[in-house]
Amino acid sequence: MTNTNREALTMAIQTAQLITLVIGVGGIFMAIGKRDAAISTNTTEISELRDIATDLVRASVEATTTNREQDRRLDDLRNRLARMESEK
Repeated sequence: MTNTNREALTMAIQTAQLITLVIGVGGIFMAIGKRDAAISTNTTEISELRDIATDLVRASVEATTTNREQDRRLDDLRNRLARMESEK
């Protein structure tokens, strides 16, 4: 092989190595970007689920409070009816 051929072969190998390195680094950055996007999406969804859980707890507490208030009113009505019946 002549010097020119060796230099051309060396240059071709170096170029191939550079291309491989660039592709590898690009792949790493793409993987990191996908991971970050997945983390961001999961964070958003977790926040939304936390808000939903909070709303459900509030609704449950309000429903319980409403049920207790209704139970109190029904007890008052029962007591009034019992007094009316006992007065007869």
